[in-house]
Amino acid sequence: MLVLSRKLGEKIVLPSLNIAIQVVGVKGRQVRLGIVAPPDISVMRAELPDRTREWSAEGAPAPDDVAADVSVSKLGAELRNRLKATAAGLGLMHLQLDAGQPDEAGKTLTYLQDDFQLLLHGLEGELEKVPAQPVRHARALRKALLVEDNSNERELLAGFLRHSGLEVDTSPDGADALQYLGSHRKPDVILLDMGLPLVDGPTMVRRIRGNPNFAGIKIFGVSGHLPEEFDLESGPRGIDRWFHKPVDPAVIMRDLEEELCRNGR
Repeated sequence: MLVLSRKLGEKIVLPSLNIAIQVVGVKGRQVRLGIVAPPDISVMRAELPDRTREWSAEGAPAPDDVAADVSVSKLGAELRNRLKATAAGLGLMHLQLDAGQPDEAGKTLTYLQDDFQLLLHGLEGELEKVPAQPVRHARALRKALLVEDNSNERELLAGFLRHSGLEVDTSPDGADALQYLGSHRKPDVILLDMGLPLVDGPTMVRRIRGNPNFAGIKIFGVSGHLPEEFDLESGPRGIDRWFHKPVDPAVIMRDLEEELCRNGR
């Protein structure tokens, strides 16, 4: 065993593995480490594998001759269960922070991080066992424009959509979005906040629907307000779908696919 002494902010580098470890915090007898590693290398706390039993409650892996759709279904069910648990954990952490319990919130965050590490570790190689599936028609959607003035919400939702296989461009306000539409390839869908600066959401909808160059664009309203508060039609002459904040990105992605299938894209 190699023993090294490091001060706060100093690093340890494993150049042959492209891994760097940095001391990012010291509190009492506890040291916090930041680890940068390639995506194909799993990094877990030593005691974490003991929790793998939580992930294998259904028994031994299915035999090789089990149909591919069963494997896909199992993976999907596991992902849904873990994401539900993560959502509950984030809610708990929010309550802990509101109650002035940062230490307890930190423990909850560590547990959630462990869950994701286990999920990634458990899925390594599993997806390789699943035969390639035909690309569904819905995946023909390649481009979305996300118009949202809140930078955090904008980047989080854009990141999710990109990970789901979409090309996503973003605009921080209605005026910028209209300028974008006039100078770029037409997107398949616009995810539109209503309370935008410069040019608000309803005004954008009316301008888009009144311009034949933008025919066929799907518009998804994303707002903390109710649809009834805006004088907008539903469907191809107005808003195709409506989502109330806080949004569930998975639901948005599912409805995007439904709209595409409906229109044969």
